[in-house]
Amino acid sequence: RRAPLHVHLSEQTAENDACLAAHGRTPTRLLADHGVLGPRTTGVHNTHLTDEDIALLGGSATGTCMCPTTERDLADGIGPAVALQRAGSPLSLGSDSHAVIDLLEEARAMELNERLRTRTRGHWTAAALLRAATADGHAALGWHEAGTIAPGALADLTTIALDSVRTAGPAPRLGAETAVFAAGAADVRHTVVGGRHVVRDGAHTRVQDVPQALARAVEALRS
Repeated sequence: RRAPLHVHLSEQTAENDACLAAHGRTPTRLLADHGVLGPRTTGVHNTHLTDEDIALLGGSATGTCMCPTTERDLADGIGPAVALQRAGSPLSLGSDSHAVIDLLEEARAMELNERLRTRTRGHWTAAALLRAATADGHAALGWHEAGTIAPGALADLTTIALDSVRTAGPAPRLGAETAVFAAGAADVRHTVVGGRHVVRDGAHTRVQDVPQALARAVEALRS
């Protein structure tokens, strides 16, 4: 059907152990043997991989969707994002948990996690991290017409305040660095989806009285 496929892949060592016990091979090798890998496939997590796994994913241009805050929350580990990208696996960023839904934090975490692991800085530029959270994420979903500001592209736009307690100070030319390394979801001021203004001045335009609506929804789930 030429549709994109996202598959949970090697987030935990227990997942790998179970696959080895059942199939005698790693989850990545199992997918490769069944013809699942390729540029329309994205492995979500890709945390615990062998060198062969990385070569299989990169050589087939299978994507990698990193979810750093989830791995941090569940103590799963730090995935080999740099090695995967060097091998040819396109990187995108995802939100895999209800606890944190903040793609700016995911972008920041991917770089900071790698700094902790290697004790060196500067693995990705702020611009590259923003692309992973936007255009590259859209591409992983099969939406190549989104994620960029260009004629003919989908009008999906977000603005971030550069005057909050987190973002004030840096020069405007450092907007990408400020967004990735200082801002968060609370600094989003406007969001346009398909040309429709969904968030205006930090307030959702299509949901009235968000705190009370959220409280009612949570109470309904409890009852």
